[in-house]
Amino acid sequence: MRLTPQLRPALQQRQVQRQVLAPVLRASLAILRMPMAELQAEIARELAENPFLRRRRPEAGTPVAADHATTELLAAEPALLERMRMQIGLMPLAPDVRAMAEHLAGELRDDGYLEAELTEIAGDLGVPPELAEAGLAALQGCEPAGVGARSLTECLALQLVDRGLAPQLAQRVVARLEDFVGRDWRGLAAALGLPRAELERIAALLPGLVAHPVAVQAPREGLVLLPDLVLETGHDGSHRLRLARDAAPRLVLDRALLARAAGTPEAAACRARAEALIAAVEARGETLLRIGRHLVAAQHAFITRGPDQLRPLTRREVAEALGLHVSTVARTVAGKAIDIDGRVMPLSRFMSAPLPQAAGPALAGVAVRHRIARMIAEEPPDAPLADAAIQTRLRTEGVDIARRTVAKYRQWLRLPSSHHRRRLARLRAQAMTGHGPGPRIRGGRGDRSPPARPSPEEA
Repeated sequence: MRLTPQLRPALQQRQVQRQVLAPVLRASLAILRMPMAELQAEIARELAENPFLRRRRPEAGTPVAADHATTELLAAEPALLERMRMQIGLMPLAPDVRAMAEHLAGELRDDGYLEAELTEIAGDLGVPPELAEAGLAALQGCEPAGVGARSLTECLALQLVDRGLAPQLAQRVVARLEDFVGRDWRGLAAALGLPRAELERIAALLPGLVAHPVAVQAPREGLVLLPDLVLETGHDGSHRLRLARDAAPRLVLDRALLARAAGTPEAAACRARAEALIAAVEARGETLLRIGRHLVAAQHAFITRGPDQLRPLTRREVAEALGLHVSTVARTVAGKAIDIDGRVMPLSRFMSAPLPQAAGPALAGVAVRHRIARMIAEEPPDAPLADAAIQTRLRTEGVDIARRTVAKYRQWLRLPSSHHRRRLARLRAQAMTGHGPGPRIRGGRGDRSPPARPSPEEA
């Protein structure tokens, strides 16, 4: 006789130890990442909900000067961190993986890359590497495809996976990009084991790949950029850096009300939230001042003499100089701004990737782009400079640059080619003299005014 096992429901108790990001740490990191407008909204929300939190009023006789500045304008679009958190919140994830993914979203650069090492992040947070890997996998599942990549090859591979390729095949395709460009179908078929029809289908996907998953947009009308730091110039030319008034709100606990409500769970929870917010705002201000002072000292020539004097400086270099984690620098700089004698600019403008030189020190790519914009703004309208001519001029100034790099920088500045600039100058001249139909401007039949060429500062 054969016995058939029977399944019966049963209850079991077991202990599982898991590491989860501390809520206080997550709140502190979130406050550090917030731009000024988000910080003000967060403080206003907590002041409205927490009865034990108060904003300290200025002492009698203390002048309170508002920080007036001519602000630049940025696009009014959801912040990258907010978009990532919205997508992560819709994923079926374990609480610790969700917390890790949200933390990694705060580590992203403005262009969507993850610059910090995953092992360093896990070590700083005291979590196992497996949890960090799971959080990264969740983050890389967000849109746009390629976000959370740690290198260009990983970014391209993630985009190919989003277009339907298997992860391993996507990595192998990225490793053979030169063969795809050269259309070496025989070599690709031998290396990848795919028929030519499939290889041609994959080749058709490659032109749609982008080097940066998130496009860093140039300033345009929209949300006002509020300053977090104020740099004041003295009569002797010295600089003094301080926090903007709104970046250093004086938050305190209402201890009299706390004493009356002592012993209740609600009072304990509200007190913990208030103390965490006060500590996070103070730490945010100290970190901003520390990094801001380093940026001002490192880019003194840029501040005093103009954009041409910007020197190469990366977030990793700033982190190493100050003994900070590179993710802390990235989080502090993201969305923050500084007021320099009435002009507000993003802190990220103080940092620029280096343009390597065959001889001599590297140059800042932003400074070279500014030189190109200035050359185009000063060129004769009837004889615009071709990219090769700009390359020659830059090389006479000691800038070793390729023609294709000049074209890339010009396109980044949204400036047309020399052929189109010559045509625009001719149409502009015809419109001014009354000969010819003049340029057609989209948006209205009666508007015949020629488009203004941007100045180097506007570019």
